[in-house]
Amino acid sequence: MPIELKICGISSENTIKTIVRNGGCKYLGFVFYSSSPRNLSIEKSIKLTSVVPNGVKKVAVLVNPENNFVKKIKDQFDYFQVYETSPSKSKELKLLSSKKIIQAIKVKKKDDINSYKKYIGIADEFLFDSSAMEKSFAFNWSYLKNIEINNWFLAGGINIKNIEKACKISKKIDISSSLEDNLGVKSSKKITDFLLKIKTL
Repeated sequence: MPIELKICGISSENTIKTIVRNGGCKYLGFVFYSSSPRNLSIEKSIKLTSVVPNGVKKVAVLVNPENNFVKKIKDQFDYFQVYETSPSKSKELKLLSSKKIIQAIKVKKKDDINSYKKYIGIADEFLFDSSAMEKSFAFNWSYLKNIEINNWFLAGGINIKNIEKACKISKKIDISSSLEDNLGVKSSKKITDFLLKIKTL
C-alpha cells in the first residue's frame, strides 16, 4: 500500500503550491481552532481551498465545533477531522455536513486507544494523535499494535527523521509542525525535503 500523506496546518497559497509542485500528498488540512497558531478565518480558508487542485482532498480540522460554524464551511471541504466530539456529536456533524468524518483520538496512555471503538460505524477514518495535539509530541506508538481497524492516520511528532519508523506502523501519515521554521508558518524547503524523502520509502 502506498503512503497516504496529509499535511496539516496549511496557512498560505505558497505552501499549497510547494506541496502540489512536489506531489505525493493526498490530503491538506486546514485548522479552525482559536488556540492554534495555524487557525484560519473563514475568509482566509475560502481563498486557500479555492487554489487546491481537484486530486487533493481538503480536510477541515475542528475541535468540538458548533453546528452553525460547520454549516458555514462545509461546502469547501471533503472531510471533517474532529477532536473532542462524542459519538453522537460526530454523527450529528456527519449528517449535517454530508462529508466524511475523520475521528481524531488523543492518546496519552494505552487505554486511550480503545476509545476509537465507540466511533465505529460513525467515523469514516480514524486518526491517532498525541494528547499535546499540535505541539509536535509523539506518543508511544507501540500502543497501536493490536488495533482492530485496518487503515488509520498516525499523527503527533512525525518528522523527516522518524518517518521511516512511522510508515512501518501506518501507511497513512499526518504531519504538521515539523515542516515549520517558525510556529504556524510552513517552510518550503522542509516540505520539499520531506516529500522527496517520502518518495524513497
